[in-house]
Amino acid sequence: MRKKFGAALLALWLLAVAGPVATAFSEEPPLPVQGVVTGADNVEDPATEGGQNRTGDVGIVYRLDAVNVVADRPVLGKSTIEGAELQSMPSRTGTITEALKVLPNVQFSNEESGSLTMGEVRPPRVSISGAKPYENNFRVDGMSVSNTLDPSGIDKYGDVPSWTNLDMGGADQTFFHDELLLDSVTVYTSNVPVKYGNFIGGVVDAETRRPRTDRWHALVEGRHTRSEWFDLRGVDEDSDSAENQPKFRIHSLQTSADGPVTDRLSLLFAYARRWSDIPLRYEEADGYSERSQHRTSENFFAKALLEPASNLTITLDATYAPYSEARWRPSWLDSDWAMGNEALRLGGSAKVRADWGTLTGRAAYAQSGFSRDSKSNVWYSDALTNEKRGGVGDGTSRDRNLDAGLELELPELATGDVFWRLSTGVDVANVTTNLWNEAARVEGLTAKTATVIDYFEYDQENTLNTVGCYLQAEVEWGRLTLTPGLRLDYDDFSFNRNVAPRFKAELDTMGDGTLTLVAGASRYYGGQLRAYAFDRYRPNYTTSTNRVTGIQRLVVGNDRNYEAKGLNTPHSDELMGGFVGMAAGFDYSLELVHRDHRDQLVSKTEDKETYQLTNDGKSTYDGITASLSRAFETERFGTHTVTLGATKSRLKTFDGAYDGDTNVNLISGGYPYDYDRVYYEGQLIARSDLPGDDFNAPLVVTLDWLGSFYDERLRLNCVSRWRDSTTGLVADKRVAADTPYGTTASKPTTESSQWLNADGGYNQAYRGGVISGGLITDVSLEFDVLKEELLTVSLLLDVYNVFSADPHTGVADAAGLQGFVSGRGYYAGVRCEF
Repeated sequence: MRKKFGAALLALWLLAVAGPVATAFSEEPPLPVQGVVTGADNVEDPATEGGQNRTGDVGIVYRLDAVNVVADRPVLGKSTIEGAELQSMPSRTGTITEALKVLPNVQFSNEESGSLTMGEVRPPRVSISGAKPYENNFRVDGMSVSNTLDPSGIDKYGDVPSWTNLDMGGADQTFFHDELLLDSVTVYTSNVPVKYGNFIGGVVDAETRRPRTDRWHALVEGRHTRSEWFDLRGVDEDSDSAENQPKFRIHSLQTSADGPVTDRLSLLFAYARRWSDIPLRYEEADGYSERSQHRTSENFFAKALLEPASNLTITLDATYAPYSEARWRPSWLDSDWAMGNEALRLGGSAKVRADWGTLTGRAAYAQSGFSRDSKSNVWYSDALTNEKRGGVGDGTSRDRNLDAGLELELPELATGDVFWRLSTGVDVANVTTNLWNEAARVEGLTAKTATVIDYFEYDQENTLNTVGCYLQAEVEWGRLTLTPGLRLDYDDFSFNRNVAPRFKAELDTMGDGTLTLVAGASRYYGGQLRAYAFDRYRPNYTTSTNRVTGIQRLVVGNDRNYEAKGLNTPHSDELMGGFVGMAAGFDYSLELVHRDHRDQLVSKTEDKETYQLTNDGKSTYDGITASLSRAFETERFGTHTVTLGATKSRLKTFDGAYDGDTNVNLISGGYPYDYDRVYYEGQLIARSDLPGDDFNAPLVVTLDWLGSFYDERLRLNCVSRWRDSTTGLVADKRVAADTPYGTTASKPTTESSQWLNADGGYNQAYRGGVISGGLITDVSLEFDVLKEELLTVSLLLDVYNVFSADPHTGVADAAGLQGFVSGRGYYAGVRCEF
């Protein structure tokens, strides 16, 4: 089936692209350029003056930036958040991914707004089209900032780091950009253009701000909130763990200045800082006290815009974006450590516009890596005095990235009534990663034995090189537009050559954008995760000394081998259809998407010594998304934009991940484990047919209202997101008599979730538990208390969960307790603009 799908797409692509290629290489000379269509670069087209447009009485007509003519029309599978909507959006973290909450077809974790961790400032994780959060491609200014090493989560080990585990964990993105730096965020969820690769979920493409050229502008903004301003549910006032935060203080500071230096050079400087203090119960040598953990996310940013000629634009930018978390382990003295990411980027781009087309080149050098800086690398415990102190030592991961890309858009050419637009490009990347772990020691003392466990220093390095290229044609014949494309990717980790054909067809039924029918078929290949290119575990060397006899004994702990051999590249096959249009002042759309995710990465072991990364994961996603929006202006009540969206979806996915390290060779009660099948609601099914356990709301409805009143002195941004009740997986424990073939329990009256099957093995049993949904409405209000020509002072107020709804974040546990989202909360601030 996979080969047929790929062959069909490839045939469609070759058929559609053959025409323009043949014309481009014909011996007949092209006609002179007739003009340039007005596009992003504001170049006028004399051929369109007087209302005249395309004509069919010429053989070939070259035109620049023609794609930009339709840039403002609604496009299925593409959503852009920009301008006032982005800058004024109520956002606790001020990050790229939180801005996506206005999109119903982007799923957030059920625990994202959990009441217990409101002091965190890191970006939320998102799922697109049923893929894992780390299977998206995050880009900033045309370059990927996706974590290709180990995006298993910053808080992977929580309050309990390990001596043996060499990995640090990490976020899905290597940079946390503040919304202050951003001009727009574009999300591709289907029909993704062929220029984008290395994903099986979606693409999140952000563009940073450009310096303004009219005059110098400056901004200073500060915001604050605290736990007393929030209705926190279920928190423990005496908590000593960062997983339960009864108190917090969050502050944010943003400042920027931008403007022209000369007629051809403009500069932008910006700084953003968001930090939180989280007071927790802390154990001292002589008792307990209150001490704060800290979270800090900073952005230092500079950008230069240079236009040495009317057809040449150059940008240079520098970003330093450190992120840190100061933590400790409860009940451990001197266990403090800081988890952080020192992210640095130097980038640049050049865009040349000429009669032969538009050429854009980009290059960037970046450093990043999530690391742990511990107060101590020695942990000591005394069973006689119950003393525990010390830490697990330092660990660092450092990525050094070199990225470059080149894109060429040829001018539009016409053959009779058919218009062709060709684009092509290539991108290359090199990343060198170094992992280092400090030597560590564990010292233990009991009445009879003194034990010393040594973990030796570890230093590893690995390099990944990737290259990708693409060719896309847009063929317009009357009201029909065909967009075939082909992408080729290669990397020297898997040594796979991946060919991804994509195809889209659009029919403008009325010829004026009122109703356009859209259909598409595409293949997307993901990027390679290099977690298993490194050792992830180090053995220990234990020396035990008998305190009475003095006899010593040395034991060498087991080592683990991690393998990633012969892997296919994870991929996703997509079929979609729908319609989009504009009528009576409304933009509307309806889209149906089917995705088959295949060869997803799952780690397994059969002996707890050799861990293999496999392609055994697969998922299926079906979604239908509808949207309706309108922008309007009233005489007395200002200007408004209202957008209503809804996504109904179904996700079936395997219960595993690339870092799961699942043991598939277990024996329980004498019965072998059958990993590939599970019991769900009493029925034996394939593991890949399990419903999703997170990022799986079956229905999401969003309503976004952006309004302004009183000559735009009062502005409102209201984001409402309703999530339907969903399911979470719960172990289905039953006595043997209530199962088809019994359980592995030694007593038939003992409840167990390990159910026997007809083949003589056992399977894990699950049932679906309910996670209640609800409506969360967040509102941002801005009021200009002073508005002069060169000075504006605004008061800011964000209200979260306005109606104090109480959706759950998880399934009830054995005690009947469920997590809740936080109740109503407030942020307050002030902004000065010059």
